[in-house]
Amino acid sequence: MRNCSEKRGMIPFDRDAVLDILFDAETNLTARAYIRRIAQTLSLSPRQAKQVLKSLVDDQTLAYQDLYGSTYVMQSFSKPVRITDRFFIVPPGISHKAGAGRFDIRIFQGISFGSGHHPTTRLCLQAIEHLFFNMPDASGLAGGRAGDIGTGSGILAIAVCLAGMASCRAWEIDANAVSEARRNIAANHLDSRITVIDDLMAPDPPMLSLVCANLRLPTLKQVAPLVAAVVAPGAALIFSGIRTWEKAELISHYREAGFKRRWDRDEKNWSAVIFTAAALPPL
Repeated sequence: MRNCSEKRGMIPFDRDAVLDILFDAETNLTARAYIRRIAQTLSLSPRQAKQVLKSLVDDQTLAYQDLYGSTYVMQSFSKPVRITDRFFIVPPGISHKAGAGRFDIRIFQGISFGSGHHPTTRLCLQAIEHLFFNMPDASGLAGGRAGDIGTGSGILAIAVCLAGMASCRAWEIDANAVSEARRNIAANHLDSRITVIDDLMAPDPPMLSLVCANLRLPTLKQVAPLVAAVVAPGAALIFSGIRTWEKAELISHYREAGFKRRWDRDEKNWSAVIFTAAALPPL
């Protein structure tokens, strides 16, 4: 059993499995709904499942948040969390210094997607790290313009600017996400470099050196012609939000649009892919 709890008087349980229930849920979960899913997944009684949830709240892994008159279980933002070798998610107001060559991304707790704890967001951050620090032929991207389609919390736009992009346009059509993204961008002192656009991706932005999107496969396929029209020669794409069994279809679709797969990674049935517009062999 992975990461089993061993608190005195507490039944052992698989923390990763319990957290995966929350992070992989399609909608926010109330405490009652979460307890029910914990019981079903771990074959526990409702009372035992309630104890499991309480232990994760007590150690500040999870927290309760009131939204629209209901109480939901959310990832706690009370302490810094290391997401990749170089990226940390840090609550605003908490003192933390990532150190040389590492980056703190300050994110307020909110309802928009992109807290850094869902596998697709982690995969995107891993892809950003790989692109900027492990692909020597991608070094020319630094200083260019980026785009983030469906920015959510703004986490990817923030990450690419911290990694080296000069600026980023972040498109979002959800009003709550627009507000939260702007707040998070301000918390990271990137207001002058990241513009949140309350609209769909425009057909004629400046030529982009990097495009990020954490979206489901149908949407990624739908935006392919637009992405191909706005990227500069040698541009890179970072896509996640796809299931592992959808990855081959995405790669094939973007190959037909003129892009080469350079890197991909899977986590918990989710995948991320880096493409480049240049005719370079896969790594």
